[in-house]
Amino acid sequence: MTQSKHSIPNNEKRDKFVMDYLPLVKYVVGKFMIYLPSHIDQEDLIESGILGLIEAAGRFKEDKNVKFKTYAFHRIRGAVLDYLRLQDWVPRSVREKDNLIKEAYNTLEQKFSRTPQPEEIAEELGISCSELDKILADIGMCSLLYIEDINLGNDDDDSRIKANEILKDNKYTEPLNALELMEEQEILERAITDLRPNEKLVITLYYYEDMLLREIAEVMNLSESRVSQLHHRALMSIRAKANKSKAPQKVKTSV
Repeated sequence: MTQSKHSIPNNEKRDKFVMDYLPLVKYVVGKFMIYLPSHIDQEDLIESGILGLIEAAGRFKEDKNVKFKTYAFHRIRGAVLDYLRLQDWVPRSVREKDNLIKEAYNTLEQKFSRTPQPEEIAEELGISCSELDKILADIGMCSLLYIEDINLGNDDDDSRIKANEILKDNKYTEPLNALELMEEQEILERAITDLRPNEKLVITLYYYEDMLLREIAEVMNLSESRVSQLHHRALMSIRAKANKSKAPQKVKTSV
């Protein structure tokens, strides 16, 4: 079989992409590690990320008006998330706590007709604020997996891949799936809009600007632990609102 005259240059370009952007894999994995228990092997995540990078290098098309770094970032993140989902490492007790907090949040929001404060949620659950923050840290990855499933991109080439690029080049190929993704994105954006200013800033810097928590701490002149706390509380609020918006509404019928 005669080798295409374009195959060697293309392979060289692919290999150069992989070598040049290996540090991006470590960066992405580093952002995940703050949520993960110690038994999760960082090297396994790096391996998954490298596979995502190789896939990105092989599938990247320069005529898409998306920079390779943006495209690779999405592919690496997706590969790591897929690995974590397959591990199903989140204990049942953590999932139960997650559901209890969401229920308490929605109950108080309905009662007060406003976003409940962390102190009020802690009181509703019969725990202290510090205990609530510890639980939020434990369930952080549950929230992160939800947030990461929804594109937060904007119109900037240096930001994440736009939603329509994901729809063209990911598992969301059916029209119904595409519609559901767009609806979830709208729900998520509304939930972020309703956050308190400091929580909104943390979410924006972390998910839109892809900054590390220590970098956000420097920008906001706060401790890294305080930024982490704001991040967890924001995720709690986002997920509670998102789950409420997606829940089927009861239809009133006349007797």
